[in-house]
Amino acid sequence: FVTEVENRIITPDSNMLFRDFVTLWDENYASTNLEVRTYTRYREMLRDNILPAIGDMRLTDIKPITLLNLYSSLSADGARKDGKPGGYSPKTIQHIHRLISAIYNKAAEWQIIGINPAAHVKPPKVERKEIDFYDLEDIRILIKALEDEPIRPRTMTLLAAYTAMRRSEIAALKWEDIDFDNRTISINKAAVYASGAGRVDKGTKTVRSNRIIAMSDTVYTLLMEYRQWQEDIRHFLANKWQGSELVFTNDFGAPLHPDTITQWFGNFIKRRGLKHISFHGLRHT
Repeated sequence: FVTEVENRIITPDSNMLFRDFVTLWDENYASTNLEVRTYTRYREMLRDNILPAIGDMRLTDIKPITLLNLYSSLSADGARKDGKPGGYSPKTIQHIHRLISAIYNKAAEWQIIGINPAAHVKPPKVERKEIDFYDLEDIRILIKALEDEPIRPRTMTLLAAYTAMRRSEIAALKWEDIDFDNRTISINKAAVYASGAGRVDKGTKTVRSNRIIAMSDTVYTLLMEYRQWQEDIRHFLANKWQGSELVFTNDFGAPLHPDTITQWFGNFIKRRGLKHISFHGLRHT
């Protein structure tokens, strides 16, 4: 104890409650440094799962066994806040564990505590699931089925299959990113939806995600046809067109909700009796 005090591992702030430090962490780090969707998700986990259980405990009273008991209770039947049966999945509990660990890392960095209890706890193991994708025959069937579908979702679907673009990158794509002369597409941003914040345009997933894609003849023709269709709609609507320079918009030119394409794609493959994959599965295809 004397050694810890002399080395400033234990400070007068060691009596701080976990919820009070979370407020400090939020104001001085999370609200300004985290990506908006991550920040929104973290606040939801704190509100629903973490603070009700350990918020009124002192930072230094939370031990590894405290967290183990928390994770066990979250996995129990009836723990979910959305009313669905069963407990939270191992993946969700793993996210909760990472958040608690990140908060304690800041407390240690700011010399409020000396030990991160989450560092001595292993969260539930998450089994890695393989993402379903289409083989060549599946793609032939998909292309044939898309022939009778509206041009906007048809173009988004084929663009994902031919270029491996993410849904968020397709939703954020602007015409200025498409170089028809050199037949390239520049990927440099993404659009996501965050609860409470709505659609948010941000950078791509990682620095390596910024890239230039060469357009095949098929993609070039596809986008040329779609651009002409959008221009015809723009002229028809005149001053009712909302002026977005995005490639994919709603019917009046406003930004498209990122979930729109995945919802359409799910309904489409069910309606057509196609092999079930997620929209993201087209990227892996």
